Amino acid sequence: MKIYDSFHKIINDHLHILNDRKVLDKEKKINSLNNIYDMISNFFNTSNNEEKENFCTFFLDNLYDPLNILINDEFDECRIFVLKIYFLIEKNLNNLLLDNILFKKVNNEDNFLFICTSRLKEDENHKIIEEKEDIRLKIVQFLYTILSRHKKIYQQSSTIILNIFIYLEHILSALSVLLKDPYPLLKKQTCKLLYELNIGKETKEEYNKIYKDLLTNLLGSLHVRKNDTREVIIKCLKIITCLKINRSSLHNVAECFKKLCRTNTSTNVIVEMINCIEMWILNIKDLNNVEKAKLIFIIFLCMNLKILPSTIKRCHDVIENVCNYLYKHNTNNRDHLENNEHIYTFENCGKNEKKDNDLAVKNNYEEKYNKLLNIEKMEEIYDNFFKNINYIFTFSLNKISNNVHNFFCEIKKELYYEIISYEKSCLLDSNEELLGIITLFLLYTHKDSFYFIKYILSFIYKSYISFKYLNYPSTPLLVDDLLFVLHENIKNQHEQNYSYQYDSLLYLSKQVYVILICGYLMPIELCIMEIAKMIFDENDFEKILTNFYLFNEKNENYKEFSANTIDPKNHNMEGMNENFVEEIKINNQHNNYNNNNNNNNNININNEYIFPNKNYQTYLHKCYNDLSKQVNQSFMIKRACSDKEKQEFYSNDHSLINRNNNISKNTNIIINKIKERKLNSIFLPYNNVEDKYIEQTNEKNTICYSLNEYDKNTSIIYQNKKILLIILSQILGGYYVKKNSQNKKEHVINEECINFVFYLIHENIIYENNDSYPYILITLKHLIHIIEKECKKYSNILFHFLIILQTNHNFCSDSQINNLMEEIEKYSERKKIYFYNYEYYNLIKNINKIINLNDFNNFKYHIDILNILLCNISDGVLNKYSRELMKFFYLINTKELNSLIKLEFLLFLNLFISRKKNVSTFFLKNGKDILKNILLPLCTWKSGLSEAQTRKSVLLCIRELFINNVLHIDIFKNIILIQNLICVLRSQIDDTWNHENREISISICSYIVKYVTNNNIILDLLDYLIKLLDDSNISIRISTTTGIHSIFQNKNLVLSKEKCEHIFPLLLLHMDDDYKDVSKNIFSILKIAKEIDKDIFIKHAKKSSECSHHAKLYKNLLMNEV
Repeated sequence: MKIYDSFHKIINDHLHILNDRKVLDKEKKINSLNNIYDMISNFFNTSNNEEKENFCTFFLDNLYDPLNILINDEFDECRIFVLKIYFLIEKNLNNLLLDNILFKKVNNEDNFLFICTSRLKEDENHKIIEEKEDIRLKIVQFLYTILSRHKKIYQQSSTIILNIFIYLEHILSALSVLLKDPYPLLKKQTCKLLYELNIGKETKEEYNKIYKDLLTNLLGSLHVRKNDTREVIIKCLKIITCLKINRSSLHNVAECFKKLCRTNTSTNVIVEMINCIEMWILNIKDLNNVEKAKLIFIIFLCMNLKILPSTIKRCHDVIENVCNYLYKHNTNNRDHLENNEHIYTFENCGKNEKKDNDLAVKNNYEEKYNKLLNIEKMEEIYDNFFKNINYIFTFSLNKISNNVHNFFCEIKKELYYEIISYEKSCLLDSNEELLGIITLFLLYTHKDSFYFIKYILSFIYKSYISFKYLNYPSTPLLVDDLLFVLHENIKNQHEQNYSYQYDSLLYLSKQVYVILICGYLMPIELCIMEIAKMIFDENDFEKILTNFYLFNEKNENYKEFSANTIDPKNHNMEGMNENFVEEIKINNQHNNYNNNNNNNNNININNEYIFPNKNYQTYLHKCYNDLSKQVNQSFMIKRACSDKEKQEFYSNDHSLINRNNNISKNTNIIINKIKERKLNSIFLPYNNVEDKYIEQTNEKNTICYSLNEYDKNTSIIYQNKKILLIILSQILGGYYVKKNSQNKKEHVINEECINFVFYLIHENIIYENNDSYPYILITLKHLIHIIEKECKKYSNILFHFLIILQTNHNFCSDSQINNLMEEIEKYSERKKIYFYNYEYYNLIKNINKIINLNDFNNFKYHIDILNILLCNISDGVLNKYSRELMKFFYLINTKELNSLIKLEFLLFLNLFISRKKNVSTFFLKNGKDILKNILLPLCTWKSGLSEAQTRKSVLLCIRELFINNVLHIDIFKNIILIQNLICVLRSQIDDTWNHENREISISICSYIVKYVTNNNIILDLLDYLIKLLDDSNISIRISTTTGIHSIFQNKNLVLSKEKCEHIFPLLLLHMDDDYKDVSKNIFSILKIAKEIDKDIFIKHAKKSSECSHHAKLYKNLLMNEV
């Protein structure tokens, strides 16, 4: 045969060298192997199929055993040549290598595959036998090539597959070791080989330890940086994790996937993770809710990475597929939001003690809760709300199947635990992914996620704390636009309109949309109550309601009740038996409860609130009384009460301290009434509803870490009221979207809820929170849009809040406020002027009581309101109540005030004077008193920089009074007043340390001297001003010449010859000033003055000598005129 003819004669010598163990020459062995390689290569270039079959026999007889020995040779080059020969044979023999060579000898010691695999294992020192990385890689590549060919050609044949699995244990053991190899390419090739083995089909219990090691080493390999290697590792994990022995390791795999998502991960890796999760959920039959939640959370995490839209769509499709599959195959499937479940939840939220005779009440409650929790099908919404959400998530989140909602209702508790656990593990990282995850959580669980509102709002608060643009001036505008403007349009103009980077815009968008979705999906009452807890930093639901109801009581002493009331739920009062609560509940449910406690008309019996128009006067009265008590409260150092003092103070478990008889008479009635109102409160069903629900445990689905414990361990002090008001505004924004998406337009917010929102605004619309005013404005806008026609009922309080917001133009847009005022006008059928006049009337009548002259914030807050009102009230109202306004002005002078308060008052007065409109009558009547009794006393000279600033403000006010011509002309005939005024002005001019005050004083003199009728006053002032022409300050000299010019314009001026002899030389002298402006002004003065006595002027003009060119020019002009 040709093969024997061509090889036998030449190859024997090379085989002898290879087989002879005495030959230690490395070069000889390598040379022989090289020759053999070349011979085989040449043979394959010329041989046919029959000859290739004969070559297999020849190879087994002559080359197989020597090569098996050489694969363990100490020389690296020899081992490499052996593998090269096998790669060459594999390439040319195709399937014959498997049939006629590799699987002919199945004995381990004689099989080349087994020998190669053995070199990949560890020795007794835990070191891989094959030390050369390149050779380890070639062995794995050879095994992978053989396995791939084996699976490709004989995929349908079970006999050949059994041959390869003879060595499966050894291969798996070797691969488990290689997974720890630091060589990245070898790790990747190892995983590819492991994946090709498809061990899921061939599993034996004796391989369990190997499978566990494989899983452990695969997870340890996920830290590699190359994404293509990660991709193959995840493919292996997909199969390995499904094995029964690794079932308990699913938690560790999920945690590794979470960490992987936080690295720079490619889209292919994410797709493989998603495929893994899909396979595990569909194939692992005993997954509990905790495990399902972990896997779903990873999908959520992937959806919020920066990946392609198609990949995000794939994630959503996996969720749909999984939910549909589980819905069909889960025999324990239950309908979404079963009423019984929620009824049970709410029963646990109330009192623990239940009685059999309360069955009727219970039934009524069940009916009420069923209505409360009724879930309408989400309609197709074509407004910007869902368009923007879908734009951010690149698929339609308003079209989610019921099967998805069913599934997420089952795992909502476990899934949210995963969310907060992940948040806890990445406190220092960005929260952007978590915002997207919570959004998905809310939309997938639909309306069944309101149990977690406390934790969601807490997370949102923390995310805003770290937002760098929180205090940016354009942030309120952007927050408002995110609901009404398409995200595509905002994106295109984010830098131009908002000066925002796009990443920050997207981050803020996700923050806002989480809150909007909460408002859209969750009960508005629950959201508002949770926000109230954050605002008041008070977790006691009943205490907040108690304060709210006390505030709405008409009794004037409600503050005493509020300050001294212990929690009424522990109250045991005379005349009220222990069944009082249950009796009220039963009676109210049957509508048979009649209140017989009509002993005091001041008690709010009909559950009325003080915010509607009919009780608005009570609201103002209550506010003014509170402020009055603060103003009159003496200063004291507060300290904590001892236990003994508390016992004395709160004796006999009474909720109320009977400080005086008037209070004690109404105590029982008020407490009873508050208890009754709480039981009827719209907020009652949501009292700790999320905590009660979370405490319910399921034997199958147990969370190892309590959400309540998490909340206790991560308590937050909500100091930033701006963030809380952002949340409140957007919660109402979400509810506004919900209201307009319903088919039934009569779906209106509850009256108690409306009044509670007003209560929150009332408590926060203070000067200290003025940077939060824009969000209060947004809150009011949404509230007005929600209640619509009900605005007529609340027009006064709405307008009251808008007037307060008008006080700060730096934060709130006047155009937005005016638009809301116009809406209120439309609904209330009253003009704005009515509301302004009404507010002014109530404020000015009480202003001396409510303004605290020792508290700058209080003073600033009310003086700004007064300023707004004075700008908008009618002339008649201003003049009618001018006496009250003047009393307030007088109050400023009667007390020693802080310099800042003085400056604020003078700024307000300056603006009031300079307004011109609607103030002429007021100042004609009161201008003299303001000048004489308020401004001049404040201008008395005192040392200190702050006093100088005060005097400057006074001088500016005086100047405005004269420049605007608001004073009566007869004031210039009041010689004493004018002399006092000039005396004060001269004292300011003499203060050479303050040039601004000197200039202003001279300008005032320049104005008033035009109208003074007393010649002596004029001449004194003239002498004084002429002396100032010697001042070193150029601006003072210029101002002085203006004043002298005004004197000579006064027709009442009379100059004697002696006076002319004195004045003309001085004016001619100062006309030769170095500054041309001074010379020009004196030239203008002399043009008028020379007409008084031309002879005296000519005499002195001829004697004078000028140095400057401009003075000579002006003198020539004057002489020519003479």
